Amino acid sequence: MNPPRMTTITALRRAATLASERQRVVDLRERSLLGGGFYVISWFLIAGFSEAMALRTTGVVLGGLGLAVLAALRFLPTPAMPDQAAARRARARLWALLMAMAALWGGLCAWAWVDPAFAESRMLTVLGVVSLATAFAQLYAVGRPQAFAGIALMVLPTLLAMAREGGYEGLVLMLLVNLAYLAAVIFRANREYETRLALEVELRTERDRYVRLSRVDALSGLSNRGHFQGLFEAAVANRDGGTVLLVLDVDRFKQVNDRFGHAAGDRVIASVAEALRSGVESVDGVAARLGGEEFGALLRGMDSAQALALAEDLRRRIGALRFPLPDGSEFQVTASIGLGAFDPRRHRDADALYREVDAALYRAKAGGRNRVVAIN
Repeated sequence: MNPPRMTTITALRRAATLASERQRVVDLRERSLLGGGFYVISWFLIAGFSEAMALRTTGVVLGGLGLAVLAALRFLPTPAMPDQAAARRARARLWALLMAMAALWGGLCAWAWVDPAFAESRMLTVLGVVSLATAFAQLYAVGRPQAFAGIALMVLPTLLAMAREGGYEGLVLMLLVNLAYLAAVIFRANREYETRLALEVELRTERDRYVRLSRVDALSGLSNRGHFQGLFEAAVANRDGGTVLLVLDVDRFKQVNDRFGHAAGDRVIASVAEALRSGVESVDGVAARLGGEEFGALLRGMDSAQALALAEDLRRRIGALRFPLPDGSEFQVTASIGLGAFDPRRHRDADALYREVDAALYRAKAGGRNRVVAIN
């Protein structure tokens, strides 16, 4: 397909932002794959070093199973993300899993603190709360509100259970200090992550702009000669007999510039390019400005009769264009077209076909212009 007409910075930035949204999903998923199993291990350590494994077997197993299922769900493949909305939905699903894990972990640790069957593992419970909340803050600072919510779900249930029971004021204060530290970690890490993503958007936008400029003709918005030549040579290299080359030249274009000025000439180039684009894109072809008033088109999967009909339609459409002048008058232009299908038995390479089509174009001009001539 043809490159779009002089893609704007806004469109390029939109594409870069979509890439950034996808990167957020990739980053979040990669980080989530790391820690799920540690919740399961930590939970069974808390239960195993207390009487809960024997006295609360069903609850312990169900808690571990819940953590294991949530950890396994993180490995589900990421769905397709064709647009920003799809990327945001994919990220929301990942966050939902992480929030569910945080809530379950916080609930299990609060249970372990208040249930006498876990009494021997109270310090293990506190260590589990602090260590996994710290890991959560460091891993998931890619989403600041979600990271805050996650550590709150993990820490506050046990913290409230301690405060309600009383006698653990020092431990409660230490947990509060740890929460403040984790909040600072999240703020800093999130700022660094967002700064990096913003820089990547800018760099990707500039890269895409230069890539497109290297492929697109500035005035017409069509492929430029270099890009078109590469596509043409690749099609011929495949020895595809369904490849048709069309070369179009605006008749007496120098007179347009001389009589009406170069601004009028630019309008002609842009209008002819749009007529060529719409006609060629309708059959999934590629159109290009080859230089000056000369254009080319690469058509695939067409026989000579179909290509000839398309060329005649293009010639008529260009002849029907009207170009108004400041004095209220208007002028028209015509186009001559040469075309030919690649024949592997006849054409050694792309240059051989181009020379024959170019010769057909000159026969069209010599025969009176405003006509289509196909190679013999």
